[in-house]
Amino acid sequence: MPVVMARDLEETASSSEDEDLANQEDHPCIMWTGGCRRIPVLVFHAEAILTKDNNIRVIGERYHLSYKIVRTDSRLVRSILTAHGFHEVHPSSTDYNLMWTGSHLKPFLLRTLSEAQKVNHFPRSYELTRKDRLYKNIIRMQHTHGFKAFHILPQTFLLPAEYAEFCNSYSKDRGP
Repeated sequence: MPVVMARDLEETASSSEDEDLANQEDHPCIMWTGGCRRIPVLVFHAEAILTKDNNIRVIGERYHLSYKIVRTDSRLVRSILTAHGFHEVHPSSTDYNLMWTGSHLKPFLLRTLSEAQKVNHFPRSYELTRKDRLYKNIIRMQHTHGFKAFHILPQTFLLPAEYAEFCNSYSKDRGP
């Protein structure tokens, strides 16, 4: 089961530490973080698609890592993951390490994820990734915590709703 195998990646750092840790520290796809360098982070390399390097591919294969892509067609993501040794599972499968989705997941699906399962979206992330929502949140923070603390972007207008304000500002400042 891939979820269990992903935990093995963490456990490998503490078991037979000298030999395995030395081998994994040198691997280009593993970066160690945490208190005593015990938390592995996978690093993906774009050039792995072109080089077809078996040394890079071995990580996903060794730990039986898998992914599924749901509600989107992400050929680049699929290529990167495959180049790193991940294998794709059916979209209805619950046996995966990474889910790449084109939309936000429902809260009940997020609650069912295990610790080793990761997703590319989390609830309400559009509040940061959509420029109009990010602007509205910064304005709200300016009102709450003061303009000086959140003076990080120029005056912005959401068109077409604020077109009249945009025209007034444009004519007053004589340009953008």
